[in-house]
Amino acid sequence: MEGVAGRAPEHVFVDMGYRGHDYDGQVEVHVDRRRRGRINKSVWRWMKRRAAIEPTIGHLKSGKRLDRNRLKGTLGDRLNVVLSASGMNFAKLLTGLRSIEALLSQILAWLLSALRPPQSAPTKLTPA
Repeated sequence: MEGVAGRAPEHVFVDMGYRGHDYDGQVEVHVDRRRRGRINKSVWRWMKRRAAIEPTIGHLKSGKRLDRNRLKGTLGDRLNVVLSASGMNFAKLLTGLRSIEALLSQILAWLLSALRPPQSAPTKLTPA
């Protein structure tokens, strides 16, 4: 974390799997609980924020091949995460473009129907 952000974190928010940790350091570790009870609003907001990120990580693991790393070394680990996240972002972009394409096709159809001259009722031709 220090290498990426340039400074050490002050607080760490973890799930219940981290209970019983034996971390002794400067960072304050907040372990999530099943029942909130009396917890500060600021800590509770950070826990909700962490909980919002968890499904994204799960989707990356299951759908974007983050579950197994086939690249070698620390650089391979980093590249695997970046490539998986890029794939997820491209999928979101394509979904957005499809919805824009559908909207533009509806607008175009409306414009074309507005530009057509109105058709008058067919006249009956009587034999002479």
